[in-house]
This record gives sequence, C-alpha cells and structure tokens, in this order.
Amino acid sequence: METCFIVVGDPMGINLQLLGLQAIPGLTEKFDVELDGFSVFLDLYGTPPQDFHVAYGKCGKILEWLFKETDISWWDVYSNSDIGMERMALARDIGLDKEDIVLDVGCGRGYFTIAATTRSRRVIGLDPMNGMSRHGWWRKFKESIHELQLGSKVLPLKADAQSIPLRDCSMDKAVAVHCIRNFQNRQSIQNALREMNRVLSEDGELIIVENVPIARNKAQEAHLAMYRCKCDCSSGDIYYFSQEQLLKMFGSAGLTETRVEFVDYDLSATPPIFYLDSSRLGKGQMEKAQKEYAAAVDIIKKHGETSPSALIIKAVKHSK
Repeated sequence: METCFIVVGDPMGINLQLLGLQAIPGLTEKFDVELDGFSVFLDLYGTPPQDFHVAYGKCGKILEWLFKETDISWWDVYSNSDIGMERMALARDIGLDKEDIVLDVGCGRGYFTIAATTRSRRVIGLDPMNGMSRHGWWRKFKESIHELQLGSKVLPLKADAQSIPLRDCSMDKAVAVHCIRNFQNRQSIQNALREMNRVLSEDGELIIVENVPIARNKAQEAHLAMYRCKCDCSSGDIYYFSQEQLLKMFGSAGLTETRVEFVDYDLSATPPIFYLDSSRLGKGQMEKAQKEYAAAVDIIKKHGETSPSALIIKAVKHSK
C-alpha cells in the first residue's frame, strides 16, 4: 500500500496572490475556493492526497479561465513562481551569453531550460527521464516549451549524462542545476562531469549549481528537515553535498581550475516533495518516518520553507 506523506504536483505554477487573483471580482464564488491560505505551495504540506488533488484541480481550472479571459500568460505563471524566479536569477548569475549554445544536464521538467533560453542562443535539455516518479515528464517538458513558444530555441534529448550523445567540443556551456543529487552515486556524478567537459568547446565552461546543507534561518532548517526525511524514507535522492565534497568530485573528474560562488535568493525553489511507499518500510521504519515527517511539517507550518543557499561551481574546459 502506498502512503502519501506529502502531496505532489508541479509546484512551478501556482502563486495565486502574485498573479493578482484576489483582485478579480467573483473569482472566489466562481471556483468555490478560498484564496486566502491557498496562495503558496507550502500550504499543502501535510494534507491528505485527496485534498491536494481537489485543490490542485481548482488551480488548474482557475489558470485555464485566466488564460482565456485575461492577459495572464504561462510566462507570468513561470516568472512569478519561486522556481521560475530562482532559475531566471541563476541564468543571470552564472553568466550565460546571448550567443551560447547551452547543454542543460538533468533538465527534468525544463525549469532551468526555460530560463536559459532568455540569455542564450539555443538550449539542449538532456535527461534520461527514467526515475520512478518521472512518468510523463517528457510530455510536460514539451508542453511547457510549446506553451512558452520556445520550440525554435530548445532541443530535448533523452540520454544519460554519463554517455552524452554529442560530439566533442560542441557546447559553449554545460550546466547542471539542482540535479546531481538525483544521480545514483558519486561515481556517476564524476562520470557525468567528465562527459560534460568532453562536449565543451575549447573556451567552454562547466557549471554546477547545488544547494548545500547549511541553514541560515528556520525556513531553511524546515527545508533541510523535510529533505532529510525524503532521502531517508524514499529513493532517488542523495542528501546535499558539502562544498568540500563537491570540489573533491570535480578534482576526481580532472577538473581542478574551479571558481566558487554562493547565492541565496530566499525562495522555495527546490521544494522537497515526495511520495512514500509504505510497502518498502518495516513498521519501525514507518513509525520513525512518520515522526520525522510530522516534525518537519510543524517547522514548515510555523516558519515556512525556503531552499538553503546554492553553490555555483564553474570550471574551465580541461584538455587532457
């Protein structure tokens, strides 16, 4: 039997207050939803799956109506969401150039791919899309690219980052944003770093962006508590690496000339959402998981949830 501790969905879309829905006359009555207390994704932490699906369905109906009846677009949805704002800031801060051809490794649903198109010539979104929770992600990726009219700038590529099907020296930037913790282990990360280096042009740059397990405030403590629970109780994620661990993997991959920068945008840009399959846990493990989860939800309800600081590591092309 599968137990859902935390609701899942696509958190990119919904910040209703930022979209100005409170000011639209009759909207509450039209869709039978109270907008107060239903403005950010974290409000749904800890709710039963059925309650989430009802709320999320109402959000979808509201968005469909808005797109039809107002000037609000998918770009408004993306650029006003925490995920969109963080990815756009990263695209700016990592230094993409308008003439760059960018390889977005581990593109997932395309959150950074979308941001990268605003500051580069073309983006290749690469992902194997073979995780247990990734059913339908390529469809969502392609739908997002279509809705945002980015088809001429984005090429989806289904492949493993450890064996990138691109020729040597063909990319200006090879970027992996919030994805290496979804790899199988450190060896697979090092293999991917070598492949990313291989496809870079002679003056190209390899860039990794990852959160680090350091909390500056209670909202970040809440994030780390929930993410630790996710890593302990489900599969597919490795807990955050320290700066020293990340740099060691770069060195093991032969990348020694690195630059490091910390950024903190104070956003819920990597929300730790997950399904928990109770059939995979024994009774004692389940009780421990429930306790961990309940404690994390309590902190989130009290202090909110924001992603911890992210580390940007840049390495120049290394030739053997």
